[in-house]
Amino acid sequence: MADLTPSDDSAAVALPGRRQVLLATCGIVLTSAVAACSQPAGQPGQSRSAGSAVLPRPAQSAGPPKPARPVIPRQRQNRPRLARREGPVPAQRGIAAHRSPAGPAYPVDRPLYYIRDTSTAIALTIDDGPDPVYTPQVLRLLHKYQVTATFSMIGIHVAAYPHLARAVAEAGHAIANHTWTHACLAGLPAPVVHDELAQASRAIRAAAGVQPRLFRAPYGAWSAEVIKLCGQMSMVPLDWSVDPRDWTRPGVRSIVRTIMTNTRPGSIILEHDGGGNRSQTVAALRIVLPRLLHEGYHFQKP
Repeated sequence: MADLTPSDDSAAVALPGRRQVLLATCGIVLTSAVAACSQPAGQPGQSRSAGSAVLPRPAQSAGPPKPARPVIPRQRQNRPRLARREGPVPAQRGIAAHRSPAGPAYPVDRPLYYIRDTSTAIALTIDDGPDPVYTPQVLRLLHKYQVTATFSMIGIHVAAYPHLARAVAEAGHAIANHTWTHACLAGLPAPVVHDELAQASRAIRAAAGVQPRLFRAPYGAWSAEVIKLCGQMSMVPLDWSVDPRDWTRPGVRSIVRTIMTNTRPGSIILEHDGGGNRSQTVAALRIVLPRLLHEGYHFQKP
């Protein structure tokens, strides 16, 4: 695994706290956007202003029912397999789709809340990094349990800690575009939205040598304009279906309970490695990763 020690000059970089990015660094005034994204970071994008045209998101409990865990004889050593289920987001005729080299086609006219499950696949997404304290801890856990994940990275953090973005890519994980400044995109002019996406992609490409093919909107604030730009920039709009609200630091037990209760085949789990103290997130991952693997799930990138 690549060296994860922060570079000598990283301490001189002024980074935002508590997911509130200093938008002044880009010279952008986002008063209307802040009003549109009135919810704290990480919450589902439903309570928006009437004019923001934010797309609704499904309830967290939506999706296929969770299969009952099979009873396994003590002498059996093989990991249990969950019932085979068809995923909730199949590609549809007449809808533009994105196809990854090793994965299924996905519609790009709406956010992706579930992966197209073919057996027991789920996806783990880690947002708001890279962070010099918590990203290395998350990477070590993923390596220990041989789990692949998708890291939704903020461009200015990538620029500050390029060695961490490179370490994520070298470990085999995917990197998604999470805008340059973690700006709420609802109600912003198209050129501003384009710059947020384009600057982040350039930073990720420069640091990690990969072109992001996934985009996650901050705050889950999707609009028709954002979806359109994702298509133009060849990125799949990636949302989530299981949100333990770890950014609120509700306690390790709460995070674990939410994930274990709501995860189903095809679920996309939301967690965070940046934006504040993420010690509870790391502690919860230390518990849920082996539990989910024991239940027969396997992790894949969307």
